[in-house]
Amino acid sequence: MIKNIFIMKSTGELIFYKTYEDIFDIKLTSSFLSAIFSFVKATLKTKELSEIEVGPFRFIFEIEKANSSELMFALFSDRVDNLVELRNQLREIKSQFLNKFDLNLLTENFNGDISIYQDFKHDIDEIMERSKKLVSKEIQKDLIEIFEELHTFSSFVISSALLTQTGRVIISYLSANVFSEIIRLLESRFIIGNSKIHELISLEDYGILALVGIDNFISVIQFKKKSPFETVMIISKKFSARLRKVIT
Repeated sequence: MIKNIFIMKSTGELIFYKTYEDIFDIKLTSSFLSAIFSFVKATLKTKELSEIEVGPFRFIFEIEKANSSELMFALFSDRVDNLVELRNQLREIKSQFLNKFDLNLLTENFNGDISIYQDFKHDIDEIMERSKKLVSKEIQKDLIEIFEELHTFSSFVISSALLTQTGRVIISYLSANVFSEIIRLLESRFIIGNSKIHELISLEDYGILALVGIDNFISVIQFKKKSPFETVMIISKKFSARLRKVIT
């Protein structure tokens, strides 16, 4: 769950924040984030600050070069939250903020007045609300029928799911451990720059996992471990093709 969102100058001036859960002192935290950024630049000789895990929590960062300084966008959440989804939300927040406000007023001509940025809370609310609306109830119903047919007529299938490319669940019959493995896979690929899965078949201890990209979505089927490879390919492609007709 997201706890806080910060927008600040790398020199420490807090420009904007939105609180979902009041855990700590906001000004003290902004000073901490500024110190971390300064430490990374001075000691590690890099400005590529991405994320920091602190106990059960995680800070995620997006840095925007602004003339002679930097603008820092930071999101504070539970460590177990989906990193890929949170990263995309933070990038959307950064994009909308930079489109809405003059960057020069935040850097070279910054006068300390942050009141003009407080209405940006409404923009963040819209971003979060849009991310919840994935498919309509009518489409959800049609998708469930396809899943039920898959499980009824294929003796090789253990479980299945439809996820977004960022790991959000549309429909899932996966066990918790299989789902967590998929999320870790998406996060690791995202970190190295592979933001989308097109097709991936892997043999795991719990069976054969078949992932097929459908634009912004991924169809997932967990097959029994000794399922014939040709059967896995045929079923996964037919399944994803049927889903594609419904969601695109």
